[in-house]
Amino acid sequence: MQTEIDSAANFWLRFVQDNQLSSDKKEALRQSLISVLHERYTGHWHPEQTNVGSGYRSLSNWRKLDTVFVEAAHQANVPVEVLEKSFPRDIILWCDPYNVTYRVGDHGTVYTVYEDKRGMLESVKKSMAERVSKSNGDFVISAYTTPVVIRSADGVEISRRGGNGSSPQESPTKGAAEFRRANAMSPLRQVTTYRDQGAANAGSPLANSIGKVAGGNRWSPSTAQS
Repeated sequence: MQTEIDSAANFWLRFVQDNQLSSDKKEALRQSLISVLHERYTGHWHPEQTNVGSGYRSLSNWRKLDTVFVEAAHQANVPVEVLEKSFPRDIILWCDPYNVTYRVGDHGTVYTVYEDKRGMLESVKKSMAERVSKSNGDFVISAYTTPVVIRSADGVEISRRGGNGSSPQESPTKGAAEFRRANAMSPLRQVTTYRDQGAANAGSPLANSIGKVAGGNRWSPSTAQS
């Protein structure tokens, strides 16, 4: 943060001409501005998310002089009027972690005052890693807190997995489900049963048709007559 603050202070002080302030006064104003900016940015500096708080850290002389400049001038015993006349009114500066930039006008080009490309790259990596970690954590929490219910094809609940990562728990309706499955006959089972009884009903057209269906032949008028 110190490097970015130094760059921002030097940027603004370059607009103060030597005939307006002596070198000693100018240096006192620079040190005062650095001190005020350091106090202002403490607690609002986020290297992992460089854009967070960028508006709060911005400095400008639009409409009126920024309170940061006023406080720095008072501490350095410099007339505020000197800064009002020296600082341009159409420049805004952003002092962000690893990056200090400024823009001239509302829609002007953004220029770089200071940039730490390695720091910016590390910040992007950390931000991406945190997002991936958070998304994985959300998935794990969801998987362990959401009950999983297993149902059969006919809608009967077979088992239920609790929301705290415990082993599967038997459903209260499991016994009833087993009873229903043991006593209910599926359509295929019914066809097989009728086919097994074919010997007793060999001459029945219904038995012959069911036997063909069970054998895998699709029914058609031609097969029914054969």
